[in-house]
Amino acid sequence: MSSITFVKKDLISLVDHHIALLERFGITDEAPFSIVYFSLEHKEEVDSIEVFEKILRQTDALFQVQNSFIVMLPGTDWNGATELLSGIQGFLDQKEQDNIVSFPEDGKNAKVLLRKLQDLIKDNCEDIVKLV
Repeated sequence: MSSITFVKKDLISLVDHHIALLERFGITDEAPFSIVYFSLEHKEEVDSIEVFEKILRQTDALFQVQNSFIVMLPGTDWNGATELLSGIQGFLDQKEQDNIVSFPEDGKNAKVLLRKLQDLIKDNCEDIVKLV
């Protein structure tokens, strides 16, 4: 199984759609999801998108933003997202960074979640990534 790859311009719409589904079925508190960010800066040897498509679940949404990735992880809380991101950063031989936001703790809509992720990326990685 492999993740589904989307274009960055669809990120806000997909996150809002997912939240709407959770609200529709009344499971916003029972079905968290997380969004993580990691960069491949200085990792030209990694055949980027194909590697990550294969290791992520089919239900995960993968977005490539230049030489970086954003992954939406449905049904994954902050702890699960931390495990995944830690494994990816270990594979890439990078220091661990907490570039993770989780629904509903970090925001109740896509703009709030992605603005918080954008701020984390700027603070932790000094990368400027426009998500909102």
